[in-house]
Amino acid sequence: MLRWPWLVSHVAFAGLVGIVSFIVSCLGFTVLDLRRSYETKLQKHYFPTVYDILHAAVPQTVIYVVLNYLGYTNGYHAAQLPALAPRLPVFAEQVIAAFVVGDFFIYWEHRVMHAIPYLRKNIHSWHHAYHAPFSWAGGVVHPFEDAIVIACQMTFPFVCGFHPLSIWCFVAIWVLLLVEEHSGHDVSWAPYNWMPFAQCPMGGGAAPHDIHHYKVTKNFAFVLCVWDHMFGTFEPVVPSEPIDQCAKLK
Repeated sequence: MLRWPWLVSHVAFAGLVGIVSFIVSCLGFTVLDLRRSYETKLQKHYFPTVYDILHAAVPQTVIYVVLNYLGYTNGYHAAQLPALAPRLPVFAEQVIAAFVVGDFFIYWEHRVMHAIPYLRKNIHSWHHAYHAPFSWAGGVVHPFEDAIVIACQMTFPFVCGFHPLSIWCFVAIWVLLLVEEHSGHDVSWAPYNWMPFAQCPMGGGAAPHDIHHYKVTKNFAFVLCVWDHMFGTFEPVVPSEPIDQCAKLK
């Protein structure tokens, strides 16, 4: 705050945090794709080509960077930042609350997009162009739906007056999980692999969401699969097909 007050105090700084998190996490999963990591890959018969990656990555990166730059240079509006960081219990409470409430909204936003034919065919179909998603594909979304998703995630923290540091950290982690969910790789740190809920996985991520891209009436949830369990849309994750079986599919 002392070194870069003009940068940090902008009301759109959370957007900059999201862009950096998106690009860095996408690049990490791109390494797994280019190295053809069969150990983590879910749909082992498909890896995106360099063209696929560039076709999805370049337009998104250019648009996000340009819009953020224009926002900073032409629409600067300083926010009053607190002098102190939140106490750790308050910080944890705010970040967890933002995830739970936002994830509930996203679940129903996603179901509505599929339930209404016009929205499904003209808006959400942009995202479902990929039946085997990869990291950069997670951001391929119609601008209208992109705005709704941001509203679903950010309205609650802003209305409740969460501390800016809580919001920034929430955005960084949320974007990381957005990329992981669409990465096509089952990594050990994904929520699905470490968040228990009774005898069913509570956490979401790439393992359950990958199924949604070829079984579109299942697994709508994002971070918390508990919503799919509660509302009857959960499709269990089956073990990955062996590598030698994948070779037969090529």
